[in-house]
Amino acid sequence: MLLNQMARGPEHAPGHRRRITTTSRIKSTFQRERSIAELKASVDAYTNETNNDIVLDSRQKWLFTAQNGQRFTTHLPLGIAPQFEAEFSPGHIFPADMLQYRFYWASKYPMHQKIPNWVRREVTHVARYCFGIRYYGASQFTNPGTCPTSFEIEREGTHRTLHRIRGHAKILYGMYSASRAEPNRRYEQFMEIVGPKGLRLIDGLKFREVPSSSTEYSVRVGGKVERRRRDNLLVVPQFKIGRQTLSPNQLSEGTFKTLSLLFHIITEDSTALLIEEPEVCIHHGLLSSILELIKSYSRHKQMILSTHSDYVLDHVSPDNVYRVTLQKSQGTVVHHIRKTMTSKEFGALRAYLDRQGNLGEYWREGGLGDRP
Repeated sequence: MLLNQMARGPEHAPGHRRRITTTSRIKSTFQRERSIAELKASVDAYTNETNNDIVLDSRQKWLFTAQNGQRFTTHLPLGIAPQFEAEFSPGHIFPADMLQYRFYWASKYPMHQKIPNWVRREVTHVARYCFGIRYYGASQFTNPGTCPTSFEIEREGTHRTLHRIRGHAKILYGMYSASRAEPNRRYEQFMEIVGPKGLRLIDGLKFREVPSSSTEYSVRVGGKVERRRRDNLLVVPQFKIGRQTLSPNQLSEGTFKTLSLLFHIITEDSTALLIEEPEVCIHHGLLSSILELIKSYSRHKQMILSTHSDYVLDHVSPDNVYRVTLQKSQGTVVHHIRKTMTSKEFGALRAYLDRQGNLGEYWREGGLGDRP
């Protein structure tokens, strides 16, 4: 998600108040066909009141290798990509105050380096990928009992916008918006999968709309008071389970989290979806189906899961598993499990999987180091 913010660019712009920041070092490799982009970055960020990391500044060094072996090194920041995008297509890939950002970037990195066109295209591809990264964490939806029974949106003609919607209500607003989009095959797939012919989490979902209004007052120069009337909609989500119609705060935590997770997997328009601990509050029978869905939808976007569950490991190939460790000297380190094992140890793992059991069992027996 730090890469996601680095691709957006404006976070680096001047004007931020002084804050206590932490510095993270990132090493990443992006591969597109036979082209490779390697990044070494130092990122200054702080954690806001909603527990999200906000990037204030970064120092980036890129090494690009083309399919023909040509190489190019630069310190240009990833957020400059919209400027390159504009050179290849009519519109920008994402909104940004590019004029202000360009001046800020030029003050740090003088524009003396000529960037080849093939590098500009690679930067644009990497920026598109990073800009499309999205995140799901089960901890976001703990205790659905705190979820409001309704939420309010502003309405101007056919245009509808959020009105102070946060937390649990935000995912409900996403479902509501998807249900109103015509046509929306992804939302239809979502309802088919969670409905009575699929996983049978719910039997139906409706959103009742109740028109409402509010009045705002503003004082202009000279003391003139202006009044503005706003037309709003009070949206009431209604979940049908059997013969009962339930509010979202009446759903069990497992049901709410599973609905939220599946909504992200099926409908999220992203290049990569980061899923933190999909096993939380989900029984093994249902988790097995969800893991198969994740495999299926990974054909459309990259899925990256973090887990403490040996059961999740039972459903994946060793070729797709990385080990995350915390080292005093380097911090959080991620390596493919093949690189954390000797040839003899990896051979023993292969033999175990061929003859005895699966990867989760091997982990439970201490074959991958610390037990789950």
